[in-house]
Amino acid sequence: MSESVNPTRKNGLSSPHTPAQISTWIFLPVLVVEFFLVLFPLLPRLPAILCTILFCALAGISVGYAYMAMKIDPSDPRLLDNHQHNSSNNNNQGDNANGSHRPRWNPQDPTKQCWICDVQVGVKSMHCKFCNKCVDHFDHHCMWLNTCVGKANYKYFFRTLVFINLMLFVQTAVQIALVVDIFLGKGNTRNRADAWFEVGTHIPVVVIMGIFIFLDVASLSLIGQLLIFHLKLQKEGISTYGYIVRDNQKRRERTKKLNELTHRRKSAINTAKEEGSRCLVVRLENGGRIREKFGISCCDPLSLDATDSKSKTKNENASNGNTDADNV
Repeated sequence: MSESVNPTRKNGLSSPHTPAQISTWIFLPVLVVEFFLVLFPLLPRLPAILCTILFCALAGISVGYAYMAMKIDPSDPRLLDNHQHNSSNNNNQGDNANGSHRPRWNPQDPTKQCWICDVQVGVKSMHCKFCNKCVDHFDHHCMWLNTCVGKANYKYFFRTLVFINLMLFVQTAVQIALVVDIFLGKGNTRNRADAWFEVGTHIPVVVIMGIFIFLDVASLSLIGQLLIFHLKLQKEGISTYGYIVRDNQKRRERTKKLNELTHRRKSAINTAKEEGSRCLVVRLENGGRIREKFGISCCDPLSLDATDSKSKTKNENASNGNTDADNV
């Protein structure tokens, strides 16, 4: 077995920590601090208490689920038991020798060989190059949590997405409501904003909220799209890795069909020139240019499907032939 470049990482709490992961450790506390220092003082007492409780609850749940997603080792159970077996042999404990150890998988399940881990793993397990281990029901490697997401921790990863989106939505809604009330309200929020920083103006507060509204909306757009993406994956019953494999396969098939279409177009143009059908030649050439530049296929006599294309071309030739006969 060849020596691996990256060391094996147990979970998302293992070093080295990536810049993306560290940025999440900074960004979330900054949002909480901004809520307490800027938003809480501007709200009336009852809404301030209710919004703060809701925001803190969402933030705490998000941190809890994110911590669980990072803490859990999503490795293939066969790999974990293999490591435990080797560790037991090295420590001369003999747990596996006396049969006290029970495997955490069904021995009848189909397996495949991972030549990097040098162990039999489940057929849905994949080797992550970042963590250098096989992950059970591999979904993807999350750079923000700095861990692989698989069967063991996917539910915590998904719940983290849900509650972070809710937290960001609440903070964004509160900030927008405060900004609107400062400029269009009765003046109570503006007075509190003028008095908060003791500068006699609400401009600094509005600027700070404007910056955080931008950050929240940008984060919502990214994390929200990720949440919607995983909802679609769950509906289809596939993983992120399976989606990528399927998408790459579709791209390869489309590229192959486009190459075949180019050859069929050249042949069809030559045939049309031999038959003297100049109108069909023009349609074939212009239809190909429009498809290539704009992705519009309705003007193209040829189709990506070879069968449909042949029948369509035959109909064109037949119609052209009938027209020529009528003219004669």
